[in-house]
Amino acid sequence: MSALREIFVKAVCARGKRGFARTHRFRTKYHPDDLLGCRVTNHRYGAVLTGSGVTLQGSYDIHVWYAYSGVGDGADGSRGKVHTGVSVQTVEFQEHLPVQYLTGGPGAVINPECRVAATRQPRAREIALDADGVVQVTVEDGYAAEVIGETTLWVPVYGGVGTGGDEKKALELWESMDSELDDEFDDDLDDDEFEVTNGEELEEQNVSH
Repeated sequence: MSALREIFVKAVCARGKRGFARTHRFRTKYHPDDLLGCRVTNHRYGAVLTGSGVTLQGSYDIHVWYAYSGVGDGADGSRGKVHTGVSVQTVEFQEHLPVQYLTGGPGAVINPECRVAATRQPRAREIALDADGVVQVTVEDGYAAEVIGETTLWVPVYGGVGTGGDEKKALELWESMDSELDDEFDDDLDDDEFEVTNGEELEEQNVSH
């Protein structure tokens, strides 16, 4: 017969996942006539734990390739041939990512810390040019966060196992555990459901024209 014992462990206490989309507006050095492409690079991010979740803080560079008409290239000083240019803008962002605690709430976690991972790298979903020549780039990305802290768990304890005079009881316990593991292994083989992955799936970078 087993008893319950409270143990002190470090475990994942909360999780959260969310996607974001934000629009950035900026001007280029020359007045663009047309937008030729866009790419997001140099993604950097971090997170801090707040009372109601996790606050994301980061930045990335937006590269916009555009076409513009040269002034004074023609013999009469009118607009001449078309040139191309690249404008690079570094933008910063801050987002709130709520998390759901697995048991209890924030008060049940001792010495909490958070870690975050990008589930979707920033990419340009849409790029547009308004009548005033302002470039508008909509960037989307996604993140998942975990809150890790010290907490307590209740676990079953089998008293006397492994002590003097209880070798027979210990042997019966191990045989019972081996039998359960064998049954689970046999059930897995009967399912005949296997997931086969060939190579690594790559996420395509969206480039708007």
